[in-house]
Order: sequence, then C-alpha cells, then structure tokens
Amino acid sequence: MRWHHRQSRRWGAHVVECALIYPVVFALLFGLLVGGTGVYRYQQVAHLAREAARFASVHAGQYLQENAALIRNGTLPNVNDAYITTNLVNANAAGLDAGRLHTSINFNMSSGSYDWDNTSQNGNRWPYSLRTIGSTTYSETNTVSVTVTYTWLPEAYFIGPITLTSTSVMPVCY
Repeated sequence: MRWHHRQSRRWGAHVVECALIYPVVFALLFGLLVGGTGVYRYQQVAHLAREAARFASVHAGQYLQENAALIRNGTLPNVNDAYITTNLVNANAAGLDAGRLHTSINFNMSSGSYDWDNTSQNGNRWPYSLRTIGSTTYSETNTVSVTVTYTWLPEAYFIGPITLTSTSVMPVCY
C-alpha cells in the first residue's frame, strides 16, 4: 500500500500567525531591555545619592574644625557642594551623562533646612543642635540630605525624557 502525502493547506495560516505574533514578541523583548536599562539607571542614581550623603555626614562641622589647618594647607579637601558633586557624584556616575545629572545637598536642623555651603545659617554643619521645648533643652542630631536627579532619555526614543530622582538622608556623625 502506498502512502500519499497530502500537502497541508495550513502553510498560509502559519505565515499569518507568525506575522501577527513575532512583532508583538519582539516589541515585548525590546521593552524589557529598555525597562531594564531604566531600572539600572535608577539604581545608579540611588547609589550616588547614598554615597554622597554618607560622605557628607562624616565630613561635616567637626571634621572642618579638627582639620582646619590641613584644609587651609590643601592637604585635606574642603568638603563643599562643588567637591561632593565633582569628586563623588560625577566621578562615580558610570555611563551617565554628567550634563543631565544634578545634585542638591542640604543640611537639616530643627530650625530648618539650609544649603550645605550656607554655614552662617546651618551652624557650621555641627552634628548636634540644641532645641528647647517648654523648659527642657536637649541636643538633637542634625541630618544631611542629598538629592540626585538624572534626566534619562530612553534608548527606544518612543517616549520623552524621564526624570529619575533619589534622596538619601543620613545623620551627621562627625
């Protein structure tokens, strides 16, 4: 007995199904890659904010007071906004465009939040400030907050720029 192989008429249906499914699958894969890149960029921004806040918290008022002579001689750095931004944030921003990266550093006290470099208002960035409530005076730990903002242009170019922002707050400890 001889078998006759009939040619399937489903070949055209297979081509139509592939034409519908393949673009959707490729779009999802491409979206996953671009989304993964966005998550990676946000993690970089968060890491930069944490490292800058940690550095600022240990290089505050007491550091400045104890090392004033070495800072004047240039042996130790004067830790101001420009130093933290240039030597910590921009230097560690791997793969990020420094032109779209912005850093804001604030010194927070019970009396308010001040710019890191405004030492006339922020008590020379001292770790503690005195606070009086009623008749009780106690020392309160001051904090430093660093906000790093990056304007990310996704690699897909289908959507506009996305602003990635991360803020880290740490107690001043030195």
